Amino acid sequence: MLMHEIHQREQENLKRLIGHLPEEEREFLLRVFETFLECEEHISPEGLQEALVQKGRLEPLERIHEALELFCRLGFAQKKEFLGQAPVYEHRHLGEHHDHLICTKCGRIQEFFLPHLEALQDEIAKRYGFKPLDHRLEIYGLCEKCQAARARPALPLVLVSSGEKVRVERFLGGSKMQQRLAAMGIFPGEELEVINNCGPVIVSVKGTRLALGQGLAQKILVSPLD
Repeated sequence: MLMHEIHQREQENLKRLIGHLPEEEREFLLRVFETFLECEEHISPEGLQEALVQKGRLEPLERIHEALELFCRLGFAQKKEFLGQAPVYEHRHLGEHHDHLICTKCGRIQEFFLPHLEALQDEIAKRYGFKPLDHRLEIYGLCEKCQAARARPALPLVLVSSGEKVRVERFLGGSKMQQRLAAMGIFPGEELEVINNCGPVIVSVKGTRLALGQGLAQKILVSPLD
């Protein structure tokens, strides 16, 4: 079935389910729903409001929130809350499933579906006598674009995302700073894992967690480990 046919069917289903509502409310919900269906990517209430504005409709953000929550309750949408991001919404087409790759740098969300991965998950559930009703797989990392933008010999540690492993290349500071880092166990060639880069940069060095200020982390040049 073509996508426009699927969307037309979804709109007819929604009309039937909201038929008991006042006409003004029905028209509002159908306007929002039509625009929501046209947005192929995950979208926030604010993004949906902007899409409506581009079509000449300025709708209150609170009502858009309420509409999206109604679409979720009726099974037309799904609310997604990815780590470190504001909630977004996506279409929920009957009988379809997909998983997600989430870029921790730019926030891009890539959908994917692998039949053999789904089969493996079913096999695992069967092995443990478990009846699966739903599942989600979210893989966090860096998209191709963000990796390409940082494909340099070295970059400041402060720009490294949480979860990445890097190698120390060199320092930008003087001997005093280098002595301070050496006392922490940080030398050129040392491998670090970034635990958190919000506020002080928390890194793991040979199993020991260290907190580095943003200024200090800016002067430590590292290269990502493949």
